[in-house]
Amino acid sequence: MKDNLGLKNYSKGKHDESVSQSLYVFIIDEINRGEISKIFGELFFSIDPGYRGEKGLVKTQYQNMITDESDPFYKGFYVPENVYIIGTMNDIDRSVESMDFAMRRRFAWMEVKALENTEMLDELSEMKDEVLDIMKRLNTAIWDEENNSGIEGLSASYHIGGAYFSKLLLYLDKEHENKDYAYRCLWENHLKGVLYEYLRGTLNAIENLKKLERVYFKGRGDVDIEG
Repeated sequence: MKDNLGLKNYSKGKHDESVSQSLYVFIIDEINRGEISKIFGELFFSIDPGYRGEKGLVKTQYQNMITDESDPFYKGFYVPENVYIIGTMNDIDRSVESMDFAMRRRFAWMEVKALENTEMLDELSEMKDEVLDIMKRLNTAIWDEENNSGIEGLSASYHIGGAYFSKLLLYLDKEHENKDYAYRCLWENHLKGVLYEYLRGTLNAIENLKKLERVYFKGRGDVDIEG
């Protein structure tokens, strides 16, 4: 809350040394789900690292609304150098457009792999290691980065992450005694659908889906969903 108030004051021209030297982070989740050019508008140039600060000042369509000459944005808007913008995106989502190259140049890119964000599985307690083994096994079948092999047309970008496997909590009882039932529900209600979408329109889609199902249930037998 302290940082929020500091940023608010900064925008009103009441900033002090502590605010101007603080770092602020603006997070845009699933940034590519919006029309980037319309969302950023005149700020397209201002977010470029080379135009940060007052040197990147631009006149926006709302400029006439700022009448206080003491406002730091009275003469135009700019993105302060101590503001960092972080955007997250799923770059294989077929329902949204890819970010154009002009916008890509304005960001540094970092890939977050499936096994690099598994803290959300901590709630599975004693089951976490077992779930991670299943996740690794399934993802290796989708695409094995070490051997550069897997299902044609897919890649490591299609790996299933912890967010999907954390849905086991929707079906597990408190003592985790219905694991087989929970695994079956996870497959039928969550994994099967997304994997089919990955494979839809590709060669041997149904056969590959069955292959992934066998890999997922390896060692668990033919689980009765009524468990």
